[in-house]
Amino acid sequence: MNILILDGSPAGDEAGVRIAGNLLDLLATKGHQTEHAVLRDKTIANCNGCFQCWLKTPGICAIDDDNRDLVAKYIQSDLVIALTPVTFGAFSPELKKFADHLIQTISPFFCRVNGETHHMKRYERYPGFISIGWLQGPDDAQEKIFRHLFYRNTINFYTEKDACGILYSTMGTEEIRESLEGLLHKAESGKNGNYRQFSAIPEFCASTSADSRVRSATVLVGSPRMVKSTSAALGGYIAERLEEHGVRTETFQLYKVSGNPDRTRAMLESIDKTDLVLLAFPLYIDSIPAPVLSIMRTIKEHRQNKAVNGRFAAIANCGFIEAQHNENALASCAVFAKQSGFNWMGSVSIGGGEGLVHGRPLRELGGPAIPYKKNLDLAAAALAAGHPVPDEARKQLAKPFTPGWIYRTIGSMGWKKEARKNGILQQISARPYQKVPA
Repeated sequence: MNILILDGSPAGDEAGVRIAGNLLDLLATKGHQTEHAVLRDKTIANCNGCFQCWLKTPGICAIDDDNRDLVAKYIQSDLVIALTPVTFGAFSPELKKFADHLIQTISPFFCRVNGETHHMKRYERYPGFISIGWLQGPDDAQEKIFRHLFYRNTINFYTEKDACGILYSTMGTEEIRESLEGLLHKAESGKNGNYRQFSAIPEFCASTSADSRVRSATVLVGSPRMVKSTSAALGGYIAERLEEHGVRTETFQLYKVSGNPDRTRAMLESIDKTDLVLLAFPLYIDSIPAPVLSIMRTIKEHRQNKAVNGRFAAIANCGFIEAQHNENALASCAVFAKQSGFNWMGSVSIGGGEGLVHGRPLRELGGPAIPYKKNLDLAAAALAAGHPVPDEARKQLAKPFTPGWIYRTIGSMGWKKEARKNGILQQISARPYQKVPA
């Protein structure tokens, strides 16, 4: 079997070294052809959400770096094994940076899977998938989120053979090898990602202990499109409403902060002084975009050993009409809040954000945006008063603004229109990395 290991461990992760070493030994004894890709050593830029891999160079990322070679190997493998420390219940930023590029392996056109909107296949076959995470010790919430993420990944990765496992840093060599052996056997036996237990994630109760008015708020926008993004429009609208309640706001574009020490320092100083942090981001491959995950990890490290103070809330939007696609990413936000010493103030989940907002200022929109603005007003008023996002506002904001079949039909028509304009409509379903039979 041709196996690709995607190693998402950061430098100095001793557990990652032990697990990868044992896995390589085990695969060698079984006679598999294995490539071990240590992602931190690869040159992979962040996915910039340009959709050129759909609309300009179908199936190929516009960024010419190691992601192209790895995606080709991914598609041509029989089995892909992802190794990662569990980070807020999600992948490490190192693994997620590559995973975000897997958008080029699927079609822009919509279909219905298990009653939900998803993207159609680009390739006839996809590799099997094993997701292996590790923690310092048992952590029920993070483990459930990680397994749920695996379940979501298996839908979008179109896996026919898969398995998910969580190991602990305290495990000895024999225990690690036994666990790895079991995961390989499980994947070889067929599909495991549709297990009912993977379809539920833990619920997180918002804090009521920080019941005092908010005087200042820091808004973090986690989209590569920055000020022109739907995330900026949603976060900016709440910021405007907060200001009407007397709250001072400061906004940071996280894709400008990423990799910039001066901007990172300014962001951390703002977070240290503010009463409320609001993160607005788009869903990328079932979870939080890689640069945003990386900055969240930086914030957590910065706030270690500090007393619990400040509040944290999040607003996620996705390109699918059903808001439930955002649930996993928002659960990771709740874990981040707890680990970083924030009071969790709840979240907002919006489906079809691009179709509803398309980066335009929300205050200028009417029609289907009106009930969204009304409920965002309620959320902003509650946050300004030091209260969590109201449950009723969350429920209303999660409702689709149009029936799913209409959204899928119009969305697919839109992709065809753009492809025709770019002169690539006949190539839009190209399979550039399809394995050529020997």
